Amino acid sequence: MYSNYKSIQILIALLKEYKIHNIIISPGGSNIPIVHSVENDEFFKCYSVVDERSALYFGMGVAQVENEPVACLCTSGTAVSNYLPGMTEAYYQNVPIIAITADKNPYFTGQIETQKINQKDIFGEVSKKSVDLPLCNTKDEIWYCERLIKEALVASTHHGKGPVHINLPVVGSYANYDTTVLPNVKPIKIVNCENNEETWKEYLDVFKKSKKILIFVGQNVLFTDNDIQNIETFFSKFNCMISVEHLSNLKCKGTIFTYPVTETGNTNMQDFVPDLVISLGNNLAAYCLKPFLRANNDNFRHISIDEGGRIRDVFQGLTDVFECTPSYFFKYFANNALDDCSNNMTYYQLWKDAVDRIIIPDFPFSNLYVAKKLSLIIPPKSILHLAILNSTRIMQFFKLQDNIRVFSNVGALGIDGCLSTFIGHSVAVNELAFLVIGDLSFFYDMNAAGIKHISNNIRIILLNNGGGSEFHFFMNKKDIPSINDNICAEHRKSARGWIESLGYEYYSASSKNELDETLQTFVKESGRPKFLEVFTDMETDANISCEFYNSNRPTPNLKQKSKILASKIKRKLL
Repeated sequence: MYSNYKSIQILIALLKEYKIHNIIISPGGSNIPIVHSVENDEFFKCYSVVDERSALYFGMGVAQVENEPVACLCTSGTAVSNYLPGMTEAYYQNVPIIAITADKNPYFTGQIETQKINQKDIFGEVSKKSVDLPLCNTKDEIWYCERLIKEALVASTHHGKGPVHINLPVVGSYANYDTTVLPNVKPIKIVNCENNEETWKEYLDVFKKSKKILIFVGQNVLFTDNDIQNIETFFSKFNCMISVEHLSNLKCKGTIFTYPVTETGNTNMQDFVPDLVISLGNNLAAYCLKPFLRANNDNFRHISIDEGGRIRDVFQGLTDVFECTPSYFFKYFANNALDDCSNNMTYYQLWKDAVDRIIIPDFPFSNLYVAKKLSLIIPPKSILHLAILNSTRIMQFFKLQDNIRVFSNVGALGIDGCLSTFIGHSVAVNELAFLVIGDLSFFYDMNAAGIKHISNNIRIILLNNGGGSEFHFFMNKKDIPSINDNICAEHRKSARGWIESLGYEYYSASSKNELDETLQTFVKESGRPKFLEVFTDMETDANISCEFYNSNRPTPNLKQKSKILASKIKRKLL
């Protein structure tokens, strides 16, 4: 029987998955639920060492002889402090000790609570990894707890061996031991170039048996022509599709711009659940793809390609980390795929058909109309920076010319440096550099427009709709009548005076005709940087976007869908 504490159940289940048999136990009160849970499980071999100062050294001796990680378990308070000398020795001898310290309620830190000291990061520089577990009262806390324990256990033997620290708060009664079955947990396997050939070959069979492989390509990955050739070979050999958007900067056979499908919800997504996900790169602009995969993570295995070997459990079901470059990964599996492997294209076609069902109307004058027109005039080999949120979103529905590199500060998703980052991009290239930016982002970072290194290749498109239309996109003015005052920061500013004082060629547009005429000259060469300020209305923009999304949800007839969309948008503008 195990303790009813969810964090203790997860810890024990993962100790078993990572084959950590030996546990050195020092007596105490706070750690009773952990002790009683492991001592009744025949998987574990328990040793009793009363003095915590000796316990760590004792565990280190066992670990060195058996050449495997050993867990040491103690109660809260100064018992934890007594682990420090042994942790220090283990750190400098590279011995994989798992120091498990029971703790009191974390909310009582510094509140004169009995046997409650600050145990978080108590071992400082002499532990490879230190994690402080949550109380596990919610689903997210349970996932977070499991992820933290995995990170600590992996770190004990990854990139060299050494001690790690798991601090586990125990709050409430110690008497409940009704649990007979431990949670179903998935260990994370680290695969790198040092693993033997058989380990890598195992995955060839995994890929061959998978019917629906979704390859998720985030931003900041650079692909060579040779990489693209290997990715296309992988696509031809296995039943996969490659989910991309503009920030992925990848166009090749097998890629599908999934953003319009996942964000508009234009289809029943249950059929799209993969049985294997391969992720690489960083974040994306899409908001709905990650929640969709998280909600279905019991149905697929998740492989992350990460050169640093980081555990980034973005879909809350990570199982494997390939510690290599995407280039190495795809080259290996492209070169070693068996002759009888081939993509039946079923999963790819499923996504492609969904994309083809997206109806792009003849938008009225709005930010979406601007994005549609821009996508047609930005020349090949240009760079394009999309400021966050609305500026990034609206471009995802339109194709760009080949060889356009796209950037956006969606890593931390802040408005504060979009213009500055773009100016940095522009000075590093000779080709035209375009920025699509909203008014709040621009005025926040407007000083960057005056950086002395600005060059003639700059083309800035300011979408000035008088405030943060982003918030109208998912909030209703009827529910929050004051939404424009502080949430949207409504304003009547124009960039013209500032921009002209800096020497830019200034253009403006408030209608379709004005925009169409301006764009014809906007991309032409000039002796000065160019700036286009487009004036729209934030509530109208939000309404058009919402109707566009809503009208792309499933309807019986595509012609009917197109008519519905056009009529709804027209009504909104009247």
